[in-house]
Amino acid sequence: MAISDFFRNLFTQPTENNPGLEETLVASRKSSAVYNIDSFKNQNFIRSSKFAMQFTKIPLFAYSDIRGLDLKKMIFLCDSIEFPGQVLSTTDYRIPGQLKNKISYARDVNEVNFSFYINDEIPVYRIMSNWIYGISSTSTQNRYFDEIIGSVELTQFEDTTYTSTSSRNAVTNMYVRLIDLYPLNLQSMPSNWADEGYHKVNCSFYFRDIEIV
Repeated sequence: MAISDFFRNLFTQPTENNPGLEETLVASRKSSAVYNIDSFKNQNFIRSSKFAMQFTKIPLFAYSDIRGLDLKKMIFLCDSIEFPGQVLSTTDYRIPGQLKNKISYARDVNEVNFSFYINDEIPVYRIMSNWIYGISSTSTQNRYFDEIIGSVELTQFEDTTYTSTSSRNAVTNMYVRLIDLYPLNLQSMPSNWADEGYHKVNCSFYFRDIEIV
């Protein structure tokens, strides 16, 4: 039975007048890729937990008082990131007798938030504090933009627990580079005797532009 004939019978004939309709519906679902749930499940979906964040550049004044700092080790301390969004600023343009149109004139990127655990080897809180303090130690002493910026590379991995046919050997799904980045806000770290949890540093960052590879 052709698909067009099947749907024509489905909507024009009552079920009691067509005893084979239910069997036809089941058979059509089995033979059609639209109703085959396995074709939907057989995909390598990207998990939000498969990521890494690495500072590829930090100004020297942010860690000059820390000996033997290895920035690569901060990868394992960052437990939460944001892949940045983008927004277009628009203005309404209207021609009499027609619906309005939006004309874009500027592109902006959103700020991002990262959170880090702290260990006894990588003093993340001190690094971020030094970075912010070094940018503007007083209201009249501020560094130039080129002196305060760093860069970050975000990596999204594929779920390696499942091997798909289309990407059998793939590990990295994409790289996102945040260009000319520096911290804007370092949140306080509350402590109390009743909490046995681990300290985390939460920091928001500005960046000038984004590059997706």
